[in-house]
Amino acid sequence: MRELAEYHPTRFMAESSRYDKRRADFAVAFIEALKHTKGRWAGKPFKLIDWQEQIIRDLFGVVKPDGFRQFTTAYVEIPKKQGKSELAAAVALLLCCGRWRGTR
Repeated sequence: MRELAEYHPTRFMAESSRYDKRRADFAVAFIEALKHTKGRWAGKPFKLIDWQEQIIRDLFGVVKPDGFRQFTTAYVEIPKKQGKSELAAAVALLLCCGRWRGTR
């Protein structure tokens, strides 16, 4: 699995939270095991690009002291045709099908 050259957890991480690389790696690996469903990429592996991987690592790797994810909502605003819908679908599959502990 490819990793970001220089990943730094989000600046919005609470002081009491920590970055769990194992959880973030699981989320990235799960999504990258999926395949695109539409357009010219249909049938090809879903390889996260840097901005997508940063979002996934922040969402699934930053955990509170009780072990639950700190971030349960994300607002992503980017131009059309940049992969937002496919990324959202991949996250939904991860939350539904992955070995994932719930949030509070």
